[in-house]
Amino acid sequence: MKYICIDDGAVAELVSGRQFQSIDFEEGADLIKSLSGIGAFMVKSGRITHFQDSDGVFVCTAGAWKKKKYLLIDCEQSQIFSQLPKSDSLVSFQKLLRFCTKLWTNGVYNHSEKVISGTSKAVLFPFNYSANSGFRIAIEREPAKERLAKRDMHGHFLLVYKSGTSGADSAKEIANDGNLKKAFDRLPDIYREIQKTVSDTSVIGDGNQLATTDLGGSPPTSRPAHLPFEHWGPLLTNQQRKFIQAPVETAHRLQGPAGTGKTLSLILRTIHILRTAEKKKRTCHALLVTHSEATREAIQNTLSVVDHAHFQDRDRRTEAVALSVETLASLCANFLSQSISETEFIDRDAQDSKVLQELYIEQAISSSRKSDFSSFKKHLSGELRGLFEGTSDTDLAPLFQHEISVLIKGRAGESFDIYKNCPSLSFGLPVRNEADKGFIFTVFQKYQGQLAANSQFDTDDVVISAVGQLDTPIWRRRRDREGYDFIAIDETHLFNINELQVFHHFSRDAEHLPISFTVDQAQAVGDRGWDDASAFSEALVGDETVKANETTFTAVFRSSPDIRDFCHSVLASGATLFSSFPNTLSGSQSTFTRDDERRSQVITYDEYPDDETMFEAAFVHAEDLLKKTESTRPEVLITSLSEDVIKGLRSISEAKNKPVTILDRRGDYVRVEQAEKAGHIVLGHADFVGGLEFNVVVIVGVDKGRVPFEGEAEDSNSRSFLSYVAHNRLYVAASRAKYALSLLGVKSRGPSKLLDVARSQQLIKAS
Repeated sequence: MKYICIDDGAVAELVSGRQFQSIDFEEGADLIKSLSGIGAFMVKSGRITHFQDSDGVFVCTAGAWKKKKYLLIDCEQSQIFSQLPKSDSLVSFQKLLRFCTKLWTNGVYNHSEKVISGTSKAVLFPFNYSANSGFRIAIEREPAKERLAKRDMHGHFLLVYKSGTSGADSAKEIANDGNLKKAFDRLPDIYREIQKTVSDTSVIGDGNQLATTDLGGSPPTSRPAHLPFEHWGPLLTNQQRKFIQAPVETAHRLQGPAGTGKTLSLILRTIHILRTAEKKKRTCHALLVTHSEATREAIQNTLSVVDHAHFQDRDRRTEAVALSVETLASLCANFLSQSISETEFIDRDAQDSKVLQELYIEQAISSSRKSDFSSFKKHLSGELRGLFEGTSDTDLAPLFQHEISVLIKGRAGESFDIYKNCPSLSFGLPVRNEADKGFIFTVFQKYQGQLAANSQFDTDDVVISAVGQLDTPIWRRRRDREGYDFIAIDETHLFNINELQVFHHFSRDAEHLPISFTVDQAQAVGDRGWDDASAFSEALVGDETVKANETTFTAVFRSSPDIRDFCHSVLASGATLFSSFPNTLSGSQSTFTRDDERRSQVITYDEYPDDETMFEAAFVHAEDLLKKTESTRPEVLITSLSEDVIKGLRSISEAKNKPVTILDRRGDYVRVEQAEKAGHIVLGHADFVGGLEFNVVVIVGVDKGRVPFEGEAEDSNSRSFLSYVAHNRLYVAASRAKYALSLLGVKSRGPSKLLDVARSQQLIKAS
């Protein structure tokens, strides 16, 4: 194939159809295969007609050919579709189409679109931040100038003649226009054929036309559109369909970055399995586990619309096909109901439980500081001693919480003899010798004493107790009657290694592990006790010899290309600093259409003289961006990685009479619905925004000293932990945004180092 000629009508169609934006859609995969010359050319769209001959392909729409404008891709010269992976080739093609539209309409160019002054050339850099960031596409804006001028067609053609990573002298470089001349001579015949085809189609009727699948614009709410199960079929990508319809008998891992539809796909898979079982008159009791009560309520709300068979309302004791939606805490609590009473749980909600656990640990640290530290001090390593002396109890509590949950309770079973031989966590307390572990264990004992004094058990106690009772002959005998035929687990990255180890015990058949789970490791705040994907899967399925099938989603539905690139830069920065930090956005593509991009805004970083001015500015930015993105107030989130900043924002909202709805637990759709009814902007800490989606996100206090938080800590281990967590939280907060992301900081502090990569790649516009 020597060339591809695309008219402006076809360009408009291709940039407007969501199914053409990602190879995860069948239409997108077919399009890039066709552009690459693999098989017969195919574009599935009712408005587009294509013709292929020995020289090239014409992708056209009906109309007078002399009134149209054309993009001519010279495949022989440019080699544009032979240098990149398929996903990157489609991204570069879509960005090329958008750039051409701007050239034709004198649109506003972004920093990756260059018109070379003093020449007739233009250059596109399609990848703002990726391994292929140096790749460029060269365009001749005035090809065959004299020839086309004589035919009254000057300015109607753009010629892509070169691509790659090497530059050239645009003033001297001359594009070969031989293939353009061939294509031009064919146009009258091509459009006569198109007119004939359109006429024939109108006689036959619309039944033979190929329909375009377009997911359309976003619904008038920050939550995803809820549709009945039957309506989702044509809207799914190939990868989503593959996951939903995969066999139920084996473990299946679904991974992908934020905004790729993992939770929805898990819900649809669960319903598909239940519907199939009911159709075949088979018993199937399914279990869907979420991390917190808020996310359980959200999933139950979604199921009420998606699941018209009402599987979640059925009683599994009397129905052959039924669905139970539980949190890990409620699941274990139900199982242990004979052993632990309701009042003995520290909290049924996993998120709230961990907050209370941290408060108890903070009190234990304070007590140990007064009574034990002086006797241990001279024996402690310099790192732990320096950390303890230079850090407040509040800042130490998360580090001790990780150590207690993952190592002391998880791996050591509360035994000091086992604990002292456990390897230290990669990012946690700087434990260097036995004295360090002895002192930490005294803090743990005081924490356990507080639980005992209050007659309470924390989440780790409950889970470990459940595992102890599940791994017994009694449960193995009851398992066939009380176990589940299918288990779905959402957001498994939020569970620590103790919690992961309980799930496989609940399957009906011990020989098979019908567990499907979603994961985005980049959203796991801190070190969860599993170092990589294999360790994670082993903990979940309980057998290192069993390998989970894997499906990876790469099509990002939530965020604009600029926001996706920014999130990519945050993850890439984390992966550079920490060997175990995953970059789940690598290889992903945005599915934004041209209309979506019309509402999208440039990411900005604005600085202010002090905190109070910055807090007030956050609300100004929110109001400005909601207008620019055609959004409503409940579709706007103001967030921060700092508790102190959140307190300041709440004070300003009260003082300036700017009503907000406060998030106080993760993924709380109920609060978002309250904001919709009240017409409020949503305000919440970054730890509480996971699982939610907003058109506009304003992140306040993204400056040095706060992101990551430095405090008084001088220990390198502590700084590493805080930096690791900051990367997680900034990624989670930024990836909530659909159209606009605004970052604010204080000028005297300077921008956070986590923004260095994004700033160097010009992904952020500074004030």
